[in-house]
Amino acid sequence: MRAELSRVLYRDLDRRLAMEALEVEESLDGYLQSVFTKGEAEGPADARFYSSLSFMRELQPRLIEVLNDWKRYGRSVDRSTLMIRIIGLDRNVLASNLKGWENEIIFPDYERDSIFMEIGDSFQTIHFQRKPIRLYYHLVRYGRHPIFIIQCGTPAGELGITLRRLDFIILISIPGAVLASVLAGWLLAKRSFRPIDFMTREAQQITAAHLQSRLPRTNAGDEVDRLAQTLNEMLNRIESSTRAVQDFSSDISHELKTPLAIIRGEIDLALRRPRSVDALSETLRTIEGEVDELIRLVNDLLLLVKSDARQLEFEKKKVFLDEILGQILDRFRERAQQKQIELSGDLEPQAAVVGDALYLKRLFSNLVDNALKFTPSGGRVRVCLKRENGQAVTTVEDTGPGIEPEFQAKVFSRFYRTDQSRSLEGVGLGLNIAKTICDTHGGTLQLMSQLGKGTTIRVSLPSAYTDFPGR
Repeated sequence: MRAELSRVLYRDLDRRLAMEALEVEESLDGYLQSVFTKGEAEGPADARFYSSLSFMRELQPRLIEVLNDWKRYGRSVDRSTLMIRIIGLDRNVLASNLKGWENEIIFPDYERDSIFMEIGDSFQTIHFQRKPIRLYYHLVRYGRHPIFIIQCGTPAGELGITLRRLDFIILISIPGAVLASVLAGWLLAKRSFRPIDFMTREAQQITAAHLQSRLPRTNAGDEVDRLAQTLNEMLNRIESSTRAVQDFSSDISHELKTPLAIIRGEIDLALRRPRSVDALSETLRTIEGEVDELIRLVNDLLLLVKSDARQLEFEKKKVFLDEILGQILDRFRERAQQKQIELSGDLEPQAAVVGDALYLKRLFSNLVDNALKFTPSGGRVRVCLKRENGQAVTTVEDTGPGIEPEFQAKVFSRFYRTDQSRSLEGVGLGLNIAKTICDTHGGTLQLMSQLGKGTTIRVSLPSAYTDFPGR
């Protein structure tokens, strides 16, 4: 780096000296042309003419005039920093701007430089009182004949000072600046990572039993603050999911407890004393009914677990809903007659969808079962099927007591049961499973209910000839 800078500085200095010498030469071009043209008109001139004493005496006033003009019009910097001499081939000084101490500078003999005599231009550095001076020699010719030499010089001490300053910068300033930058960077990084340290310590305190804790935020809107916000939002979701799992586990335990208690009570009663065959058969039928309820509950839970894990799969076949709904109506007709409920259907034929017949039967069975469960004796349950705008739309209407508006959004939650349904059988999974199956088939399920007038559930499924978005 130092060598490159030195080369550039000396190159610029040499270029400057050459330009000054060229300006002096160009100022003499017209005069030399007229002199030599006149001399050649009187007779051919030889090489001695160009260096003759009479010619040099005639040329000297003009050189001094040109040099004074050069100084007067500011073509260079102050003469104390730029020296110029014009020397004849006989080594006599024809013109110079050197005065005072500058006359004491001993310039080298250019005639010793054979390379200079060949090329006519040369640079070299001399020392005066231990201070460097950069010199430039320029040989002025007329045609092929040399006439005089222009010497330009300038102190080069500033270059040495500049290079020493560079050495100082390289050896001291740059390492110092690097060290200061490292120290400042370390302090800044320590300050910047302080919120992360707080977040790390706080995160270590968060466990499954203490999910309510949150990471501290800087509220500066920077990356760390956005990271803390994102992690807190993730903790909110984890806490919500964990609470849902805990509630789910609690509800399962509660629902399993009742049938298991009944089974255990029936077994203890049968073992406590001898019983007749009819009594034992009745006990076994009771146990069978409770086991069936347990199996149904386990199957429902397995379906919901698969749905949560996005592992719920079904066969994609073309099925006709009118056939499925007809079978469901036949299945529940006896139960409706026992409760003195009018069960009817209005099914448009050939309403086909793509899906799994088994799951679709379960979907609509849960809806019809719920409708019959909450419809009092003398009421009516009506199932309708029709096609609308590429959808197979099924509605299940009942004349039950209806659902309060504030509870309508909750009835699809797992294990949720309204006060009026707690006295009835069931665990509160029917509507949740129905909605899960409907969503899995790419459909929509809507509930409309009015107190004292009944409830209507509308299920819309894509018809078989439309694109199917199943998972």
